Amino acid sequence: AWQKRYDELKVFRARTGHCRVPKRFVENRALGRWVDTQRREYKLMMENEPSLMTLPRINSLNAIEFDWCVNNDDAWQKRYEELKAFKAR
Repeated sequence: AWQKRYDELKVFRARTGHCRVPKRFVENRALGRWVDTQRREYKLMMENEPSLMTLPRINSLNAIEFDWCVNNDDAWQKRYEELKAFKAR
């Protein structure tokens, strides 16, 4: 199952240029949940908590430039600037 989703992620990356699959990805909900799970399992591993993440999986995901942490600060800042511009009209 892990390899199947990994292969789907590689196809997604080839098509989009990134690995930031939305958690609720309409086109492939299972892939969105899987990507979210990989981030969660990685975080648990880094916190020395029980985790299903392994070093070979980390290496495979790193090989396709997987985004371990998705930071929405850039999106928030962009929307904030748009709001300020709108209010300034």
